[in-house]
Amino acid sequence: MRKLIIFSAVTLSCFYSMVEAESDWQYCDITVDTGFLPFVANPEESAIDVKADNAQVVEDGTSVFTGDVIVERGGQELKADRVTYNQVSGDVTAQDNIRLRDSEIILDAEQIEWSLSKEEGVLFNAEYRLRESHARGEASYVHRVHRQGEVRTDLEDATYTTCTQGDDAWLLAASEVNLNHEEAVGTAKGVVIRLADYPVFYTPYISFPLNDERKSGFLIPTVGSTDKTGFDIATPYYWNIAPDMDATITPRYMSDRGLMLIGEYRHLTERSQGKIGAGFLSSDSMKEDGSNLNPNYEEDRNHFTMQNTSNFSSRWTSNIDYNYVSDDEYLEDFGKTLSFASTTHLNRKVDVNYSGNNWDFIGRLQGFQTLTDVDDPYKRLPQLLLRGSLPDQAMGLTYGLTTEYVDFDHNDKVSGKRFDLEPSVSLPLESVSGFVIPRVALRHTRYDLYDNVTNGIDDTPTRTLPVTSIDSGLFFERESGDYTHTLEPRAFYLYIPERDQSDIPVFDTGSKTFNTGQLFAYNRFSGSDRVGDANQLSLSLTSRLIDQQTGRENLRVSLGQIQYFSDRDVVLPGDAVETSSGSDMLAEIVAAITDEWSIGSEIQWNPHSATSNMSAIEMRYRGDNDRLLTMSHRYRRDDVTNLEGLEQIDISGRMPFNKNWSVVGRFYRSLKESRTLESLAGIEYQSCCWATRLIARDYVSNVEDDDRNLAIFFQIELKGLGNFGQNTQDVLENSILGYGS
Repeated sequence: MRKLIIFSAVTLSCFYSMVEAESDWQYCDITVDTGFLPFVANPEESAIDVKADNAQVVEDGTSVFTGDVIVERGGQELKADRVTYNQVSGDVTAQDNIRLRDSEIILDAEQIEWSLSKEEGVLFNAEYRLRESHARGEASYVHRVHRQGEVRTDLEDATYTTCTQGDDAWLLAASEVNLNHEEAVGTAKGVVIRLADYPVFYTPYISFPLNDERKSGFLIPTVGSTDKTGFDIATPYYWNIAPDMDATITPRYMSDRGLMLIGEYRHLTERSQGKIGAGFLSSDSMKEDGSNLNPNYEEDRNHFTMQNTSNFSSRWTSNIDYNYVSDDEYLEDFGKTLSFASTTHLNRKVDVNYSGNNWDFIGRLQGFQTLTDVDDPYKRLPQLLLRGSLPDQAMGLTYGLTTEYVDFDHNDKVSGKRFDLEPSVSLPLESVSGFVIPRVALRHTRYDLYDNVTNGIDDTPTRTLPVTSIDSGLFFERESGDYTHTLEPRAFYLYIPERDQSDIPVFDTGSKTFNTGQLFAYNRFSGSDRVGDANQLSLSLTSRLIDQQTGRENLRVSLGQIQYFSDRDVVLPGDAVETSSGSDMLAEIVAAITDEWSIGSEIQWNPHSATSNMSAIEMRYRGDNDRLLTMSHRYRRDDVTNLEGLEQIDISGRMPFNKNWSVVGRFYRSLKESRTLESLAGIEYQSCCWATRLIARDYVSNVEDDDRNLAIFFQIELKGLGNFGQNTQDVLENSILGYGS
């Protein structure tokens, strides 16, 4: 089902946006009406089939049928109490309890005059219902054409609404409505929209689709006000260029900044899909010059973005992701979410990928646009990555290979080429009760450094290291009532000798955040510039409670730790050697308490200092009638894997207090910094055919400077017709976990 969108204009068209039918009409109290079911008779059938309680048949004259008359012909059905039929002229007239229906429309009328020879007719004082758009209305005069290849309905003095019978919360009235069912396009003239019988909107002409096909035209404008823009109105125009491509052109006026022009082009073919977007704002007077000394400073603001995915064959694909903004504050000023405002780098990447049965290849060119004062990352010009695996070879061996070539380029730092090669061989021994996987690998890395190389530093350093490991686990399970209870111990031993790597530059390597996955990783560093020395044993224990009827995992509890048998001497520049005999302990609990309530918790505990280094707990509720509640707490100590500390709480939800009314909200606060990152409160009303939302949102638009933005959103949705006001759906989906899903 799609949702019609209109906007006031001298000539106006509309566009359907995809939404689920259930979400559109779930508030409707619709009883089963067999008369509204599609009429499925053969539309190619030309013979007339008449059924009636009484008949006066006159050959070559006018026949009269009375009492529950049913006339079927060519995919149409006519029901009435009285029908006359002239066999010579082919004219049909009907009176009393008339219903004409086919696959497109249902018409109830006081009188009908139909010509079988011309395959058209008129109905007087009719009520109609359109199947696909869930719409109904009335018309004083209806002209209906149902010829081969042409199905059209013209209405005069007509109304249109998607509200159920007896509810005219909103109503569109038009002097003339024309429905072309073959092209699935409708037009209307002299249109007045009424809310609760009050006229609120007029346009001399509109056009709209009759099904889920796209159509060029103006979309509903979005209207709002924020501290960053002032009064803000955007009026999109949708252009349906072809079945596989479209574009949206949006003039956006901001009272404090001026007129911005935004465009987006999209295409979708069998082998390619993508979009291109751009925006331009001339002479933004609110943009500071950096020194903040020139009050008359103005600057042009613009952005460009392109994403494309192509499939050259079943195995070869490509991906393009390019982004540009004119200045560092662009996303902060014009973005709508906290994540946009916190972006530090914009990606610029071209990938070519191959996916085979045993081999995967990635060829990449990648750069970035840096938006803050942080260091620019290295460009990869290019990066070539090949991974392969040959399982089930002689004696059950599995052979693996990971190889990478990267040319790192930087304007201010040492640049260089890195070649990394790691062949491996393993022997998986697996059964339903457990597994043992011994593995041996040899990792060789070579560098060719150039530009900004410090004197006396080897410009061709190399590193060769063996990597040996044994991964093992057992599976125990037993039946416990209606549940299966499992116990899954796992042990992972890793040995890598220490090599001095201080002469190797750091291009793309950092310390990984310690979590459950790191218990069984071969390297504690991301990237290839450091291979951590290791003589360690990881131990974990997982237990699950699985519902035997549904297969649902009702409870999972995990506990794990790494035991170190030697110091970790390989570190990143500036870091100290790690000497502890054991890692933090990791514990994880995920539980489905009931069908509605679930909880997840993870804690990283330092047994040496008896302190918690990281923790996260989240409780979620999802009930009937779209009830949502999420409560979470996140904590991290300072200097945990070189990360800054934080402590945050996040509470969000949607709570209906009856069938139609709901309140929505979010409270997202940093306890460590004693500041609220986002607060949102709103109220929404949903009925069968219309909805409205009022939302106030106060949020941090610049994390470092604590710049805040206050935005008010108001929206009225006339289901099946359009939305008026600011788009609230995206705001709620970004702020409230589970909203709209």
